[in-house]
Amino acid sequence: MRTTRFASAQPFWKSFAPFIALLFGLGSAFGATDDFTKDVPQSADHPALKRINGSVIVSYAKQAFGEQCIALDKVIFDYDEQKILPFKQEIVEGPQTRILYRAPKNASTLEVIRQYQNDLKATGFEVLFEGKGGTSSTSTFDNGYDRFLKNVYDSHGLPGEIYQPLSLNQDARYTALRKSSGAGKTYVSVFAVSNTEWHDAFGTEKGQVLALVTITEQKGMADRMVKVSAAEMETSLSKSGRIALYGIYFDFNKAEVKPDSAEALAEIDSLMKSDPALKVLVVGHTDSIGGFEMNKTLSQRRAEAVVSVLTANYGIAAPRLFPVGVSFAAPIESNETEEGRAKNRRVELVKIVEK
Repeated sequence: MRTTRFASAQPFWKSFAPFIALLFGLGSAFGATDDFTKDVPQSADHPALKRINGSVIVSYAKQAFGEQCIALDKVIFDYDEQKILPFKQEIVEGPQTRILYRAPKNASTLEVIRQYQNDLKATGFEVLFEGKGGTSSTSTFDNGYDRFLKNVYDSHGLPGEIYQPLSLNQDARYTALRKSSGAGKTYVSVFAVSNTEWHDAFGTEKGQVLALVTITEQKGMADRMVKVSAAEMETSLSKSGRIALYGIYFDFNKAEVKPDSAEALAEIDSLMKSDPALKVLVVGHTDSIGGFEMNKTLSQRRAEAVVSVLTANYGIAAPRLFPVGVSFAAPIESNETEEGRAKNRRVELVKIVEK
């Protein structure tokens, strides 16, 4: 393990935070009685970065394929429109590690951010964005009321036991960095707070810093879906009238069919040629990230792209294929997990029966 000592008005409800914690037993939920003097079991620093000397890993999660929102702009709530305005961001997917560190008692949020920036820049990372919290008039990453934390982290699946102690603290800072290499891109974000409101969380003393470090290596997801043959497609269409396909690939938020979709497209071609009378809906499905209307447009474009490739490259007559985009209107699993969202991102063939 490598270590280094890296050389508006307050919301009215904020004053009630200690009473909320007492009422709902948040101290126990944070593990106030647990031993946080050493790293949690089965945790480790990520190979891409060090830790501040004296830090302890108090929460750790690693997954083969996760999603991370990289904020590149300030998050603003429009009081006239009563909604969050669109802000510049990048959603990255790939192998992900999320580490929550309790920093040493003499560290500040500014020092934590600067130490990580300096260490990562020395290894080829570039800073994409930096901001700090505060009141609605002094915050540089939102206009108060935890809107940055809510829309950058909580909206993208941050567990409540981590979100809660990061909330309500005005002395918060954030930075996002990226490194490009031949193997792809690696993104690191750091969100640090001086934990004044939930100071029992993860063994912190009042004012001690918690630093949430998220590392995502942007690269393709390992294909764990079973390939569907033309014969299996025909069987499913005969029995249930539909078949879900996971071998047709698109880049994030794009509608161009990727070359590694060729195997699945060839099976569709074989299916259509085996039954010259067959007509199908080509239905694009998405997960729920980004809102319904955006995904409605994206799913329609993807369905049309599949039809375009099948007609242009495989010679299937266009009147036999009808592209339809349904956004996330027909999920097959919950969109609350990455595993569920992966299942929901699919192309389906639906048999058209005309009588």
